[in-house]
Amino acid sequence: MAPFDLFVASLNFTRAESLSSGFHTLVVDRSLFLTWLQQVSETWSWHDWTEKGLEWLSRPDILAAITAWWITFTVLVTILLCLGFGPIGVLPGSLAAAFQSWMYGGFTPAGGIFATLTSMAMLGLLVPGVVILASLIALAVAITVWVNHE
Repeated sequence: MAPFDLFVASLNFTRAESLSSGFHTLVVDRSLFLTWLQQVSETWSWHDWTEKGLEWLSRPDILAAITAWWITFTVLVTILLCLGFGPIGVLPGSLAAAFQSWMYGGFTPAGGIFATLTSMAMLGLLVPGVVILASLIALAVAITVWVNHE
């Protein structure tokens, strides 16, 4: 008997119509993860899960926390991105330009916060930093609203 035939015979595909369907049955029957997933899918339906999720989202405290998060996030991102640091440097007529003119005049010291923000904006690193900072602050506000909600 050929080695491949011995391998197929050892898998015991007596009820399989083809080698691929027999192999699939073998993997499904012997996979702990797939067995667990099948048990979970039998006990939990997507309809129940989405219904419970929407019910949870419609609670007043959760709605207040979500609303506080997106308002805080939107305001912070808008303010921070409108300061005037852009991909070509400090934008003329912006708050950053006015601050630079008032504070530094013609000399901006290297390594300072102003130079660092300008460099980050020109390298494209300012927006991800702003989004992360705004997300964390908004999360703190949302948690505060959720904890203190009546």
